[in-house]
Amino acid sequence: MSKSISMYKVDPNNSEKQIPNSPDFTKQFNKATTPAKTTITEAPNQVILNTAGTYAFAYQSGSISTYITGSVVASNAGPVVLDIQPVAWRRTTGTDGDVGDVTFVYKGVK
Repeated sequence: MSKSISMYKVDPNNSEKQIPNSPDFTKQFNKATTPAKTTITEAPNQVILNTAGTYAFAYQSGSISTYITGSVVASNAGPVVLDIQPVAWRRTTGTDGDVGDVTFVYKGVK
């Protein structure tokens, strides 16, 4: 059974009135970053591959030996979203990889 969320709540200044029940964005929001290749960062909730190529990801350290090839993006595939949590990325084909090739998405952080 899903929890119902009310559209309105009691006005804290007047208990006889209601006000919109909007989210409290001071406590939670989402953010996206574009880390440079082979740079260790906090593990994201999702990864978006923005540029065609073959990518490898590190899940525990930035050592080349720990990277695991994880995705191939065709030139006409557009951005691809992966629900993975690596700490670093690199390209294994074509160019070495540029800032903006990969986006790390963090959900519900302050």
